[in-house]
Amino acid sequence: MDLKGLLSLNFLLFLSLAFELSCGTGESLMTCQEVTEQLGRNLLLPLASEGISKSMNKSIHILVTKSESPQKNVKTKIVSLSLPERASPRFLENGYKFHPENLKLEILQSKKETEGWYFTTLEENFSVRHFCLQLKLFEQVSTPEIKVLNWTQENGNCSLTLACEVGKGDHVAYSWREETGADPPISANSSHLHLSLGPQHVHNVYVCTVSNPISNHSQTFTPGSVCMPDPPGKANHSQPTTEAKSLTIYAQVQKSGSIQKKPDAPSAQDPCTTIYVAATEPVPEPVQPVKPVPEPTDFCFALRNQSP
Repeated sequence: MDLKGLLSLNFLLFLSLAFELSCGTGESLMTCQEVTEQLGRNLLLPLASEGISKSMNKSIHILVTKSESPQKNVKTKIVSLSLPERASPRFLENGYKFHPENLKLEILQSKKETEGWYFTTLEENFSVRHFCLQLKLFEQVSTPEIKVLNWTQENGNCSLTLACEVGKGDHVAYSWREETGADPPISANSSHLHLSLGPQHVHNVYVCTVSNPISNHSQTFTPGSVCMPDPPGKANHSQPTTEAKSLTIYAQVQKSGSIQKKPDAPSAQDPCTTIYVAATEPVPEPVQPVKPVPEPTDFCFALRNQSP
């Protein structure tokens, strides 16, 4: 081969290498449209701009591929279709439907595995066009629940720690605010909030909002349901203890049998006996005033002073 032929061959190889490099890096350098959708739903993705889909030449080849990252060279084929020779795609991945009339790709029951970068190549008679989009899927957040982790109350001031919790959702962001907005803004951006409140603030309403790119929900909490003001004269929440009272009940009873009274000489044996009984008063709920015990009746004194 002469020198001229060798130079021509080297020039062709250089052009081929440059074309391959430009094609290999073209998709990764494209600015991809970002699409956020709810996980688990059927989705309809626009693979090209609306103007392109309406004015495209019918005699084209459509190729749709998917990759986990734009830099990854190996891609998964999703759709391969030639128009107008074929009414149905040559290849269609399971879980997808393709709508050639508007260049839209339908995803059936989207899963986390369907996230990623989708690349579309439109081959016309004398041109090739590339499009891409990035699909992000999120689980919808549930309505949050506010729990009291701990609280203390002293001298009328109440300190408590709240936790805002969700049962479902990913990439969840938390924010807190006071509903009326009269107090200074709350800077807490986590699921926990610590409050130190005086008596005048226990009836404030605090709102926790949870959100992600596709959904948001809120829940309210009033500290007055936990922080109750101390009644006058009390320093804490301890209940007073009730002391048991002991009473002694005594009475005099008469022995059975007739009583013979002699006015001049007293009886040698007193017919009355005194009995002592100790009893403990039960603690009532609520405490009722104790009725006074009547004075014991001296039956023997009454009998001794009876007229014959």
